[in-house]
Amino acid sequence: MFTLTALVEGQRHTDTPSAFVFPGGESQVTVPAALQARADAASEFHIHALLKSADDVMQLLLLTDALRRLNPAAPVHLDMPYVPYARQDRVCNPGEALGAAVFCKLINDQQYATVTVVEPHSDVTPALLQRVRVIDAAAFLKTALANPAFANGVTLMAPDAGARKRVQALAKKLGVADVRYAEKVRAPQTGRITETRVPDDIPAQPVLVVDDICDGGRTFLELANALRDKTDQPLYLYVTHGLFSKGLAELNARYAGIYTAYDWTASEGAGAPVVVNTIQGANATAPVNTIGAASAPAPTNTIETASAPALATPAN
Repeated sequence: MFTLTALVEGQRHTDTPSAFVFPGGESQVTVPAALQARADAASEFHIHALLKSADDVMQLLLLTDALRRLNPAAPVHLDMPYVPYARQDRVCNPGEALGAAVFCKLINDQQYATVTVVEPHSDVTPALLQRVRVIDAAAFLKTALANPAFANGVTLMAPDAGARKRVQALAKKLGVADVRYAEKVRAPQTGRITETRVPDDIPAQPVLVVDDICDGGRTFLELANALRDKTDQPLYLYVTHGLFSKGLAELNARYAGIYTAYDWTASEGAGAPVVVNTIQGANATAPVNTIGAASAPAPTNTIETASAPALATPAN
């Protein structure tokens, strides 16, 4: 999914490019006619890209080229909330590629004026990207925590070692006192979870599991099963990037509510996750006073926090 914004004389003009795939598998994109007409006068371009597939990655490169052909002098900013291959941030087995490094080099080669990402899984991706701005989950999680279910207290739960530092930082920023940490054991060759361990001292209050990504959801299903042996309190789940590639039925059976900033399923109705990001779309990840206004590129590896969106209540 792509959105384009051109800044012309201080005014934003936003539209959606068209894209298609030829029978042979190659992609092509077209900048909307209205933006083409304003391209010569644009002081900068802005691409918001939610990259869900390899086709999307290629279309991003094509779109970047198309904008620069229309106005080579105008800088191009990229908002890329989800970073593909960010989870491939180490080589686990001989003969594998370092996927995060390959993808980040591809992005760096485009020479974007800034690259803004949201919760990029680990510190590896920001270290690899040039002129990067990182937005953490604090504002999104704050919205989830405004649910009346947490009015009398909540325990934040990190599902594994990889989430430990992230959840610690979020708890400190949001003033949450009770934090617990689970441990997950995977088989290195298959990635299958073989064991989940949770602490014994779970406080008598709702538990909110916090992580950056839910893909198939096995981590959170196994964690919910392990928690049920330790507490009878309601369980909730927050993930910034809700891929939910295996659907939501099993997660809904174990969690009283699910929150996400980016719902890849675009679900509606009962059982749909609560989207705690009201700034999705064009400039969704733009820090105030930078994107959409003529400004100098930010220094590499800066951290930003998104403004707090409005509260929603779980449908489930």
